[in-house]
Amino acid sequence: MDAAATTASWLSFAVTAIGLGSLITQTSAIEERLDPFHTSRKREYLGEWIQRQPQKPRFKLGNPIPVGPIISARLVGGFCGLNNVGISRLPLGTTGKATWTAMLAVFHEQAPDFAGPYSKQPTTEHKPSINLTANGIKRLGSRIPTIDLETGFSQVSQSQQSWADLPTQPLSRNDSSSCLLISRTALITILALCNASPQYRYSDASGHRADYGSYCGHFYINWPLGRPAVVSYAPHDSHSLSTDVYPRMFRTRVDKCIHMLTGVITSPDAKAFKCGFPARKPPGTWILQHQRKGYPGAHGSRHLYYQMGGKAYEVDFLLARRHDDEVLQEDYLAVQLPSVVQDLHSTFLVPKLEQGILELCLDYLPWSSLSWSIHRGLRDILVAFAKPVMNHLRGVLALTLHSTALKNKLQLQVNGWAPHFIEAMADLASNSILAGSGNSGDAVRVVTDVALLSWTPNQLPNLDETTFWREERHRPDRTMQGYDPEPEPLTTNAIIALTKVFVLEWSNEFDYQMNYDLPPQLLFS
Repeated sequence: MDAAATTASWLSFAVTAIGLGSLITQTSAIEERLDPFHTSRKREYLGEWIQRQPQKPRFKLGNPIPVGPIISARLVGGFCGLNNVGISRLPLGTTGKATWTAMLAVFHEQAPDFAGPYSKQPTTEHKPSINLTANGIKRLGSRIPTIDLETGFSQVSQSQQSWADLPTQPLSRNDSSSCLLISRTALITILALCNASPQYRYSDASGHRADYGSYCGHFYINWPLGRPAVVSYAPHDSHSLSTDVYPRMFRTRVDKCIHMLTGVITSPDAKAFKCGFPARKPPGTWILQHQRKGYPGAHGSRHLYYQMGGKAYEVDFLLARRHDDEVLQEDYLAVQLPSVVQDLHSTFLVPKLEQGILELCLDYLPWSSLSWSIHRGLRDILVAFAKPVMNHLRGVLALTLHSTALKNKLQLQVNGWAPHFIEAMADLASNSILAGSGNSGDAVRVVTDVALLSWTPNQLPNLDETTFWREERHRPDRTMQGYDPEPEPLTTNAIIALTKVFVLEWSNEFDYQMNYDLPPQLLFS
């Protein structure tokens, strides 16, 4: 009797447990069907964007679809309507599990003058601050911003950092993620702004996968066969805001990043002069020939230029024409360039006219605080053309930046650099110059900030235009014969011009035809 009662009790318990489990499972399934976004409505997922979500209407069943920002980025229109944007190495502000919230937190509507995380004492000393405008960086005689003694940063309103005025779009569901819809032109622009370079790319019958490492983190692209292409972003896990010794933000310009990516050099106003560069060529001998309004004949970069909103028919072009052993009618400058075949070179013959064009392009190189994601043909030609002069003056440039960093420690601290790191900046800047080439955005930030300490607008009104390469025309054979083996001290014009070539040497080549690997629209998870 007792055994029968015990068995009945256990059976009743099992039936009850199975029934409750089935009810819970059905409840979850019903909730998922009624509201597919129920897991994406929390602050843990949306971060600060929880404040932008639509309210549930009265007298209506179900919740509205969550919304996210419409992110537009291209040559025409800039990043979400701004050409000048602030960039931080790590996301600032509250982010969520949605990776697009973290990505958006490394871009900022304004780049305030930070006093640095280690400057705890406010000061009333008048120091010139640096502001990057559409025409270049101009120094403003403004007072140091008010410093928050708890955080060590200048006080910035929350609205300046949250992109609160962006238009919104409904999120799209993809598996368990709520995603933004983003265009491939916007994605490529974001990669260029973050100084991205491909870490791996793999395509086969199952789909396409790629990883782009950048100064601000990693971007992963996954496009399975028959499924949407999905982009995700992961910030650096090797840095933290509490230990970073660099200034929190720097400014960059969307139009200049796109120009360097597509191989186009323009005058500061982007009207008087525009010239495109050819792609890297196979081994052989090539003659560089200037063509007015010839950029529509560029092989691949013109397509991306068009997609970004550029007008290729307004751009001149340096055509690389194969040399077929014809008799040359004038003296040419011969430069050795990398070819598309590894460990083999191609020879470019540069006539007198084209030498002047290249000198003009070097003087029109845009200023940047970070290395470029760059068109490799542009970098190959300009670096090779400038190398004899750059190598001749490399030592004196390194010494100049070394002494400048030692003499301006206080100003570097005001600009946001950690005091204990400033002691190493002089050696780091000079050693980076002497290295000749490299792949470090940190080193470029050090060199460019130190170089700016020797710049005043009275000597050089616009950082995007120097006269060094045109005024000091060097021998066409570039042998540097007749030059003083111990160069004179460098002028501000020379320091800025040579520093811009240094940035070219340390820039990352980027595939300007990656748009062919992607669909027109992608999901940002």
